[in-house]
Amino acid sequence: MAQSEPESSLSFERVVFFSDAVFAIVITLLVLEIKTPHLTDHNEAALKHALFELIPKFSGFVVSFLIVGMMWIEHHRIFRYINHYDSGLLWRNLLLLLCVSFVPFPTALFSEFFWSRTAFIFYTASFACVALAKLWVWRYAGSKPSLLAPNVDELTVKRITRRSMAVPIACVVVMALSLISIWIAPVGFATIPLIARLLDPTRTKLKAAES
Repeated sequence: MAQSEPESSLSFERVVFFSDAVFAIVITLLVLEIKTPHLTDHNEAALKHALFELIPKFSGFVVSFLIVGMMWIEHHRIFRYINHYDSGLLWRNLLLLLCVSFVPFPTALFSEFFWSRTAFIFYTASFACVALAKLWVWRYAGSKPSLLAPNVDELTVKRITRRSMAVPIACVVVMALSLISIWIAPVGFATIPLIARLLDPTRTKLKAAES
């Protein structure tokens, strides 16, 4: 059984700051996959053609940026309700960061093989892994009242758990759409906010944990 570690407000903030840094680095790495075109013929037509060929990379970057950014917002949100940590939470959070750090590779693969159903499903599965890892972090924290802020009740824990299922469910929808058409499947990621609202139909503001 994981034992709680001696902690201070600063040591807990280090957990959050380290997580934020990993998310920031991953988002930065995403754009590095977009290379400036190297042209042999320096004319407008050649440049337009080269930029057109970069559209899959632009698309991969934008989609990945938005989803990783959404994951960061959710990570930030759940850590508003967590005031303490133990080694179990640290290891689960580290697994989440491992999944996040892997995202640039499937993004690059999908951008390079934009037409490939295999590449797209692999790409989508990477986001599902990130979301499930985040859900594992929250489920663990939610099962240990000693890790949560004093004013976090059971209803709040359940609501955040339901909302955390939005991305995994959306990924299943997107994978199903890819079996119909690889070109329309990415649009399925736009259903994430809608699914989150459906999972939390009351739409009332969750109580923010005060530090």
